[in-house]
Amino acid sequence: MDHGACSVIYLDRRAHPERLRRDNVLASLNARDARQVQAQSPGYFNFGKSTSTHEVLSNVETLLSIFTEIDVHRSGSAALDRIWHLYNASSSDNAPIIVLIDLPYDEERRMKRLSREPRTPSPTATRTPGQDQTEPEDLYGMHLLRHISAEIQDRRLPRIVIPIILLSGLDYEIAPDSSSPGPNGSQVLTDTVRLTRYLDAGAVDTLSDIEVSPERRKQIAAAVGTWAFSAHDWNDDELLFGSLVMIKHALSMPEVERWRMGEDELLIFLQASRSAYNEFVLYHNFRHVVDVLQALFYFLVRIGALPAYPLDSSSTPVEQPPIASLLKPFDSLTLLISAIGHDVGHPGVNNAFLVALNAPLAQLYNDRSVLESFHCAAYSQILRRYWPGAFEDVAMRKLMINSILATDMGLHFKYMADLGNLQEKLAHNNGGIDGWSPKVLEEYRDLICGLLIKCADISNVARRFKTAVQWAAILTDEFSNQGQMEQELSLPTCLFGGPPVRDDIIKLGESQIGFMNIFARPLFESVADILPNMRFSVNEIIENKVVWQKKIEEAKERLLPKLDGAVGTSILDQARN
Repeated sequence: MDHGACSVIYLDRRAHPERLRRDNVLASLNARDARQVQAQSPGYFNFGKSTSTHEVLSNVETLLSIFTEIDVHRSGSAALDRIWHLYNASSSDNAPIIVLIDLPYDEERRMKRLSREPRTPSPTATRTPGQDQTEPEDLYGMHLLRHISAEIQDRRLPRIVIPIILLSGLDYEIAPDSSSPGPNGSQVLTDTVRLTRYLDAGAVDTLSDIEVSPERRKQIAAAVGTWAFSAHDWNDDELLFGSLVMIKHALSMPEVERWRMGEDELLIFLQASRSAYNEFVLYHNFRHVVDVLQALFYFLVRIGALPAYPLDSSSTPVEQPPIASLLKPFDSLTLLISAIGHDVGHPGVNNAFLVALNAPLAQLYNDRSVLESFHCAAYSQILRRYWPGAFEDVAMRKLMINSILATDMGLHFKYMADLGNLQEKLAHNNGGIDGWSPKVLEEYRDLICGLLIKCADISNVARRFKTAVQWAAILTDEFSNQGQMEQELSLPTCLFGGPPVRDDIIKLGESQIGFMNIFARPLFESVADILPNMRFSVNEIIENKVVWQKKIEEAKERLLPKLDGAVGTSILDQARN
């Protein structure tokens, strides 16, 4: 490989610091081979004779057989200085910088052992004199690997830096009698937990291209701004692009400038979020997430909490009721971020199933909002790594948790009661919020956010009928799968209304109408009462209910005997004919 293609830094405390070129070292090797006496050979291979340096020399020789030049260092600080020097010197051509970091196997085990020792000894505890339990002052091994990876993640170091661990102090001779990983056995190479930790610590996220044609980009960018949007019309990459469009629109508000990221970083965040959803789950997957995100996006634009979409549209400014003015740009952005992670890691079963099964997740969260609590915790780790600005903001994190927990249908009637109280309070104050204390305003702000994401989460029944019926069929399949698991485990049904019946239009229609009457319509009507621009959703629900009733009647007519005078023909007879 041509040296100009990349730079190589090799860090090893046993090494002699020097910049080595292949042609110079080859001369040293030739002289050594000719004389058969290493001690009299000039150059790098004369710096040491011990067993420990033999491994260093072997590594150097291997590296120089591949690269024309390597920088050898003994300290992490020197290696970091060299990284910066190389980056500044090659900023124009962005040549990769490979950093090979020595990690002694025994040292890694020693640090692991020290981590188990008491951090706060008792006052009477004795300490062996001369025992050093402090961390090394100089960055080295895993500490240096994590440091470089963090610097790259935080964009203080460029992504062209590639840190790699070299595990040293191993005997690669085959040791069949060795039953556990150790310096004397080759089984250490099969220690997948340790190897995975090394790979993960040095992993730096890179952008994977999304394949969306320019024409489809235009189409989905237009679709996310309409209530006719159907997540079923787009593939995964197109849905991800649509999510990017909506988040970028929210971030265009000057009030949220501090949370902005570049498009590449946003794409990586969205890809990481998408990968956290289980593909085997039929309904609660990334497609559902984008559907909820788009519904919430449309609601926020509709009530004036987000700018008109698209930005260059000539639509008239939205007239906001006083209660809608509680939602600031910060709240709108937080709601959209919450929507992306509100079902992360969903297993395809509901809370009641996990509680009845006494699943570890239910035990962890004390049987309360089990999945929603899990989604919050899992999503926080995604944000910590891919959107640290959102993760570190206490106010944003608090509102995000509140919003995701609001999607627990077990809390539905509590939210409805709180919404009823808000309606009464607004009615007594002529629809205004004047005179309300800051604490009360904040509580109602949180309530409005929770209600909006609840509406978005169950907005399937308020979509155009063609889209609504697709969602209904998919959700029925997911519930049916849970019903089968309940039977196999001899559990009582944990599904509201019992396990659904597949391919039964009458049962499907009745369940949809029941859900509308009990949950969706009261919620959307009450929300529309305080946010009038949400009234369109109530109209959609009413229209869908009429269509479902008609479908049920038609299906029942097909099951009834056909009267031809006094002779009746049953559906069985029709099948026979």
